Amino acid sequence: MNVRIKAFGLVFIFISISLIGYMLAMDIETPRPILKHDNLEGREVVYFGVISRYTPRSIIEGYQPLMDYLTDKTPYHFKLRLSRNYLETVRQLTDGDIDFASLGNYTYIKTRLDHDIKCIAMPINARGNLENYDDIIVPFNSPIHTLSDLRGRTFAFASRQSFSSWMAIWMLHEAGVNLSDLSEYKHLSYHDLVAEKVLRGDFDAGMVKSVVAHQYEARGLRILARSPAIPSVPLVAGAHVDSSKLQVVQTALLNLKSIIETGAITTDDWDSEVVHGFKTGHDSLFNFPRSILTQLELIH
Repeated sequence: MNVRIKAFGLVFIFISISLIGYMLAMDIETPRPILKHDNLEGREVVYFGVISRYTPRSIIEGYQPLMDYLTDKTPYHFKLRLSRNYLETVRQLTDGDIDFASLGNYTYIKTRLDHDIKCIAMPINARGNLENYDDIIVPFNSPIHTLSDLRGRTFAFASRQSFSSWMAIWMLHEAGVNLSDLSEYKHLSYHDLVAEKVLRGDFDAGMVKSVVAHQYEARGLRILARSPAIPSVPLVAGAHVDSSKLQVVQTALLNLKSIIETGAITTDDWDSEVVHGFKTGHDSLFNFPRSILTQLELIH
C-alpha cells in the first residue's frame, strides 16, 4: 500500500512539474487580443505568421497592432497564426496555410533555396535604415569582459533556426573560442528566454537580438559584444500569393512610416522591431549572412 502511495505521489509531482513547466514555456495564460474592428463580415481572412523568436504572449502583444493596422488599410481581415517553432511557420508559408510571415535571416535564406518566397518589406530602425544586430550578453557584474573569457563558461543560444545562434558561433570562432571550449551550451526556444536564463545565472552568457538585449540592460544584463550589421527581419509573401494581394499589402506596409511621422498613429506598444515602419527589401541584402552560413557549411 505504501509503495502504491509513494508511486502515486511521484507521478503526481512529475505531472505537476511538467504542467508548470509547459505553462511557463508556452505562456498559455496569454490574454485574447482585443479586436478593434466591429464589422469584418465578408472580408477575406489573411493569416500572418511570425517565427517563434519570442514567447507566444510577446508575439501577440507586439504583432496584433500590426494586424489591426493592415486590416484598417487593406480589404482583408488579418489574423496572426502562431507556431510551436520556427520550422512550423516555414511549413505554414510554403504549404499555403498562411500568406505572409515575418521570418529571420536563417529561415529566409534556407527557405529561399527551395521555395519562391518574396521579401516584400523590411522594418527600419530608429535611424531609418535596415541594419540589425545581435548581442552577446552577460550579467552586469560578470567577470567576463572579452570573448576569450568565455572559455570554460556556459552559454545559451537561441533556436538552431535563429540566425543569432550561428552568428554567435561565428563570432566565438573568430575570437578563437570553439564550442568545445565551452563547459556547456544549450539552444533555447526564445530570445527572451535566453535573456531570462542569463539574468537568473543559469548560464554565464548568451546571444540575443539587440532589441532584446536593450530591454534587459535595465534589469541587470550587460552587452559583452555586438555582431556586425545584418539585415532586419524580412516580411515575406508565400509563392502562392497573387500579385494584386501582394501589392496591396506591400503598399500598406511601406506607407506606415509616413503615417507614423504625421502622428496619425502611435506604435509605442508594437513589437520594437516594427515601430518605425518599413522599407522595400531585396534578396541581395542577405549576402553577408548567407556568406556566414556558407563558412559554417550550413548552406552550399
